[in-house]
Amino acid sequence: MHNKFITDLMNLPDLVATDLIQTEEYLVFVADYQKDHVKCPVCGKKADKVHDRKVQMVQDTPLRDKKVAIRLVKKRYSCSHCGKRAIPKRIESITKYSRKTERFKMHLLKQTDSRDYSRVAKEHGLSYTSIQNSVHSKLDALIKEAQLATLDEVEAISIDEFAIKKKHKYAVALTDPINGKLIDILTSRKKDDLIEYFNTWPEKLREQIKYFSMDMWSPYKAVAETVFPNAKIVVDKFHLVTAINNALDKLRKEEQDKQTPANRKKFYKSRLTLLMAGEDLDDDGHQRLIEIFKLSPALEKAWELKEEFRDLLQIPDVKESIEALNHWYENVSQAKLNLFYRAKGTVKRWEQHIINYFKTRITNGFAEGLNNKIKLIKRIGYGVPKVENLKRRVYLSLLSI
Repeated sequence: MHNKFITDLMNLPDLVATDLIQTEEYLVFVADYQKDHVKCPVCGKKADKVHDRKVQMVQDTPLRDKKVAIRLVKKRYSCSHCGKRAIPKRIESITKYSRKTERFKMHLLKQTDSRDYSRVAKEHGLSYTSIQNSVHSKLDALIKEAQLATLDEVEAISIDEFAIKKKHKYAVALTDPINGKLIDILTSRKKDDLIEYFNTWPEKLREQIKYFSMDMWSPYKAVAETVFPNAKIVVDKFHLVTAINNALDKLRKEEQDKQTPANRKKFYKSRLTLLMAGEDLDDDGHQRLIEIFKLSPALEKAWELKEEFRDLLQIPDVKESIEALNHWYENVSQAKLNLFYRAKGTVKRWEQHIINYFKTRITNGFAEGLNNKIKLIKRIGYGVPKVENLKRRVYLSLLSI
């Protein structure tokens, strides 16, 4: 007989409780279906004759420091109208064939956010595999739901790779740079693999993409041109600054090799100071630069070109930004520094896509922040050499659960 107090305590909408059994370790809810019939899938009429019964124990979220189980008599029904037999009863709170409630899976998922599976498994008297399967199935469903919601409103895509194994294996993070959301994490950055992946998207979705933000890597450009016919390619400003910084650092090494041992040490100690934004330098930083610039006027020119390039990226007006870029080209030519002349050539090759940045101000900023989160997850060490597991961990850190 239905016990309202115990049913309210159990709090599962499609089940009612008939009894509560307490042991030293467990609270066991004896449960039955809220409705004693099903709709016949053949004739559509009510089927209420019980065909067979089977007792199933389902683990639920702990309550009052005790483990909780639900003793459910599962039933299959027969239709007296058309003769259809063995019609199962579907339950929303318990997935088919599962031995755990959906809310218990969510409970496990939250617990594994900051702890390893083995410890959570031990606390709940479950196996490592059981925890892993429950968490993965629940998280995969949440990821799919989040991806569908993100793709529904996406107009821009940012693509950025990160190392799974340094200099050996790379994965790719796809993000929505406008809304600051993760779209997906892919196991390959190869052009053909990316084209194959994007071709699984509906044509309407691919046509709604207006901007494609990327670093200066030709395969990404080829992907964008192949699968996103309406997208403007935008070169990410952070990668532009990195390219200029690389030219400056290479010049620093060349100039360092020309110095005496004592001065070489000064150049080496100033390597990070040179790459800092000028406005962020303290008095000691300025003094270090003054000392090495006295020893290398070429390095001083290079540093000024680096700062000029950073400044032009901050100009809000598109026309002024383009004028400043052309002025930077002239200054690079006058400086006669081979490394910066090469950097200028790279910038010129991507000029139109850099101008698209001036017009849109879209960057890979969210993706760069995501990469830092990925590095932290890898450093903590959740056993994530597999990209799929890493993807789950990243989404778990982003989802509001």
